[in-house]
Amino acid sequence: MAGRGTGFLLALGALTFAFTLNSVAEPAVPAAKPLSQSVKSSASKKPAVQKKQAVRKKATRKTAARKAKPAAKSLAITVKPPNDAPDFDFTDRLKQARELAAKAPLLPGDMEVDKASGNLSRFVWTLVVGKKTGPLTVVRMDQKGNNDKNLDITWRIDNFLNTRFQVAGDYIVFAQRRPVRAPVKGGWEPAVYTAYAPELDTARMRAHGMDYLRLQERRSYNHLHSHDVRSRVTPEQTVVENIPRSMVLRLMITEHIDPARMKYVGIEQCIHEVLITVAANREKSYAYARSSAGALGISQFMESSYEMVRKHYPSAPLEPHFDTGMRDLRNAVMASVLHMDLQLAHLPAAYLKRFNDSSYHLAAYLAAGYNRNTVKVVRTYRRTKTFTGGDAPYENKMYVRIQDWVGGYLKRKYEIS
Repeated sequence: MAGRGTGFLLALGALTFAFTLNSVAEPAVPAAKPLSQSVKSSASKKPAVQKKQAVRKKATRKTAARKAKPAAKSLAITVKPPNDAPDFDFTDRLKQARELAAKAPLLPGDMEVDKASGNLSRFVWTLVVGKKTGPLTVVRMDQKGNNDKNLDITWRIDNFLNTRFQVAGDYIVFAQRRPVRAPVKGGWEPAVYTAYAPELDTARMRAHGMDYLRLQERRSYNHLHSHDVRSRVTPEQTVVENIPRSMVLRLMITEHIDPARMKYVGIEQCIHEVLITVAANREKSYAYARSSAGALGISQFMESSYEMVRKHYPSAPLEPHFDTGMRDLRNAVMASVLHMDLQLAHLPAAYLKRFNDSSYHLAAYLAAGYNRNTVKVVRTYRRTKTFTGGDAPYENKMYVRIQDWVGGYLKRKYEIS
């Protein structure tokens, strides 16, 4: 999640100044006790046995307190064999399915909104199902699974447009349509999307997903370069010369890996799911993904961070409206590049040189600051000489580890470093 806190620039400036000061305070000298308190009669001293018992009780309480502490969450990266369906290119079939879903008529009652709350009270799913080859069928289904084709359709959890359906008879759900929040005018509108399905998880489809991510990376960097958007770290350079292109790819994938799911299916399977989702949805990939904190889109930006980036890079061609901008992949990637440049802009010179001299440390710092308030990341590094040590949140620790593993995967599979 990009940048939690709009005030990190001022705070980083303060940190830069603070790093030049002596951070070790002299110990305070205790005040002398009055003689009446410092000298006690032998009658007031407790027997040695009582002292030993008191020490023993204190030690017992400390042991119990340690046992009562919850076990620390594991930071291990889970590696399990990922799903790998027999190779096949579903590109044309997915395009046809999305077109069928979009053209299906929207009937009265398909999308009912509660006037008091503005929330959906009822809606109808439109699903496009079929087998690997052959005809595609449009299915209308209510929220209980009742449908007009009498198919046995189930799902474990309603995960919005990422809901994964199982259809008896070896059918695949190639596309679905359901209501989403309208980005500008408010209210609700129908959206077409394809959720991950194991049957789509082929080497060729994963390659299509990576190709599309790289296309968005190139388009974004070219657009920033054509507008001569200058880096705030090194103004003699453009921002695209300052931020490694591979970081964009790492973060776009890492943002959509759930550590809890990773523990269950493995890190590589999670990467597969992101690549297949991108291959299937292309320009709509994660366009409707909104976190509970309000982070939106493939780059999972917070609106406050987006406005901060727009303010500090006025020459950047960013979309003024947050929701619209996050649903445009090129725009979302540009915002991510600018955010990373801003993370580096107010680092102390020694830290900036240290991070730039090591691709590993630069990637770790950019990832940690993208997911967490940058000021806190710098403070953590100052205290622990790591980006995720000390009291860094578990989520941030996992995020930095996952992006590193994603970087390794990209290098092994696609020679991206």
